[in-house]
Amino acid sequence: MLQCRKDSRGIVELTLSQIALFLATAILLTVVFSFVFSNDWQRTAELQSIASNFSNLLEDLINNFFEHTILFQFPEKSYPYFVAISTEYIILSARGSWNSNLLITRRFLSRPWLRLPPKNWTTGDDLHVYLNKTCGHHGTENDPIPLQYFVSLLNEYNSTISYFAMQPCEIIMRQPVFVEKVSIYYNFNRKHDFLLVYQLI
Repeated sequence: MLQCRKDSRGIVELTLSQIALFLATAILLTVVFSFVFSNDWQRTAELQSIASNFSNLLEDLINNFFEHTILFQFPEKSYPYFVAISTEYIILSARGSWNSNLLITRRFLSRPWLRLPPKNWTTGDDLHVYLNKTCGHHGTENDPIPLQYFVSLLNEYNSTISYFAMQPCEIIMRQPVFVEKVSIYYNFNRKHDFLLVYQLI
């Protein structure tokens, strides 16, 4: 009987040790998983904030009454991330845990004009000079372009939509992005505003 009682105590002690080990392992795994998922959640939130800031900048600029240029610098983070822009979306991506891919997209309310290669012009001033060379008018309030040249310009703008939908423009992270509102006057007193997005490389 005594021998049996000693064996039972040993089994109980062994069982308690196993339970303690299981609990410690469960707590450790919980901490690791919460850290990993918290890290991914934080990165996702940061990328969403960056996408939102850029999208809001475009909307604020197009609603500005005057022509204006703003420099936007994508912030540095403790992890690498990538940015691409189409005429309809901004796309941000970064590595998550276990080689997963964190992907954020944000749709623009106003479509920016990204330039197709080869570029005849880049900035708003370049565009006015280009218009003067091609149609003899700058497209300013005092020197509007004829309607047919504006239609041609609008067709050029629309052609970028399908191109950049298939091949979004990759942003060079160390360089600032220029966002410029330029107004083109045509047909005497009519006006159309464009949002130019470019990097000077």
